[in-house]
Amino acid sequence: MADFGCGFGKMGLKFMPMLARGSTYTGIDQSSELIAKARQIWANAPWQAAFHEGSIYETPFAEDSFDVTLTHTVLMHVPYPEKVLQEMIRVTRPGGLVITCEANRNAHIAMLHFEETEHQETTPLELFQTINREIRKRTGVDHNIGAKLPVMMHKAGLRNIQARVSDALSCLFPPIDTDYKKVLFKAICDEGYGQPAPNAEGRARWKANIMNFGISEKDAEAEIIRELEEDFLNKGSQYHTVYASLLTWSFGVVEK
Repeated sequence: MADFGCGFGKMGLKFMPMLARGSTYTGIDQSSELIAKARQIWANAPWQAAFHEGSIYETPFAEDSFDVTLTHTVLMHVPYPEKVLQEMIRVTRPGGLVITCEANRNAHIAMLHFEETEHQETTPLELFQTINREIRKRTGVDHNIGAKLPVMMHKAGLRNIQARVSDALSCLFPPIDTDYKKVLFKAICDEGYGQPAPNAEGRARWKANIMNFGISEKDAEAEIIRELEEDFLNKGSQYHTVYASLLTWSFGVVEK
């Protein structure tokens, strides 16, 4: 298995116990810091592993080197995902699998719910849809690429393409009194829902940034007020929260 954008090898640690005895794991990532961390973490792992620092667009691997190639929440961050997909196909043997797991941000935003703020009814979905669309137009980075991967795989020549959506919903109810709840709370904050209130200058930059994506000043100001009133960082520990990642797993067979 080769993991494109492997980070510290997290997905390898999840997959390797399920693979046949003697299976090997190879990771590649552009971050020297993450590669160093991966080598440290995997030093005493029971599986053979190798890590490479480099570009996922042009890897050092020979053609047909792997039975499986994988990306996990990587293609949603790069401007040329089709090029990465072609590189994965190049290094995967005929009959092997190409697997991707990527985001559907519009769906994620639509499914998030904080009961105490009626988040489902008050979140301006069109505003976030507009921002995601503008990011894609300007940079090529597509935060909704997950639902599009099966089509991209078909166009790239993969066969027997299938897809699954991660359907688990995480429920975070008060009190936040366990390690699991604390980790989940932090994860939601890290998604951008738990930010400290800015000063006047920071608020002006915030509004300007929203408006930069074609949002009106009125709608930008309304969204800032909504988020400040919701204040998940300080109030979220008392909210009844339902959190959906809604990642799409897609996979197809290489035919050469």
